[in-house]
Amino acid sequence: MDGDLGDMVASEPILPALEAKFGNTHITWICHPKHFPVYAFHPLVDDLLPQKFTLLSHLLLRAHPFHHFYSLHLSGFRTDEVTKTIIVNPKADALNLTLANYYDEHTLLEVASLLADLGKLNAQPHLYLDPEADHVVPKGNYWVIHTKSNEGMRDWKDEHWIRLIQYAIETWDVKLIEIGHVNPLTYEHPSFTNLVGKTTLMETMQIIRGASFFIGLDSGPTHIANAFQIPALVLCGAFKNFKIYHSYSGAYQNPEIAQVLFNEQGRAEGLDFDQVKNALANCVLKTQKNLEK
Repeated sequence: MDGDLGDMVASEPILPALEAKFGNTHITWICHPKHFPVYAFHPLVDDLLPQKFTLLSHLLLRAHPFHHFYSLHLSGFRTDEVTKTIIVNPKADALNLTLANYYDEHTLLEVASLLADLGKLNAQPHLYLDPEADHVVPKGNYWVIHTKSNEGMRDWKDEHWIRLIQYAIETWDVKLIEIGHVNPLTYEHPSFTNLVGKTTLMETMQIIRGASFFIGLDSGPTHIANAFQIPALVLCGAFKNFKIYHSYSGAYQNPEIAQVLFNEQGRAEGLDFDQVKNALANCVLKTQKNLEK
């Protein structure tokens, strides 16, 4: 069982690790149905079961039909809306992994692998997509941007995003596609396409996989871009009580592939435009060899 989209993508390396540990075994992943596309075509996932209500986590921790059951939630991460039951994970508590400290020393994958009795893993996540859904992928070279996270505290200012898009188009003559779920940017340009709220999760993953560059926040789509090892600039800042933290394993730990740019003085919204602009220019210079500045 997992948490949100980014957690699920980041946790993927536990699947081959579980197979290596137990041999040829049947793996069932339980999550919200909206996240099924993440593992729908994964060769190591045999079944996807819908977590239709939050209390299911509470019940399965007490009685379940599996030989092994791993909850990847931290205590207090979820509360059942009907019964008001706070979901507690005894394994996380025993490891002293809490909502207040989990990012102090761990990536999301390390948290998941510890909860799955696999030790601290550091590996590249992988995603497997529906080969029939690639019709949505635009032809030619394009970049993808994601500007709105589930939690507004991770977002950058819209006016800065628009200036950055204009800078990218004017400097490198690139086509940009904005993906996401809600609140698209108010911007129009022949080289800019707004697909916010217009694609399924599977289609969004296909579009991200086809991109030559990705610009985003610390969010689910950025974890997807990491899984496909898309060169990137990721804007970050303080999140809740964590001033600086590290979400990613694999590609986005490599500065030759991605730069995770932190506002060390506060939230991502406080990142200076020129700082981000210069970081983008440096990332493009490293990763987009076909572009002339």
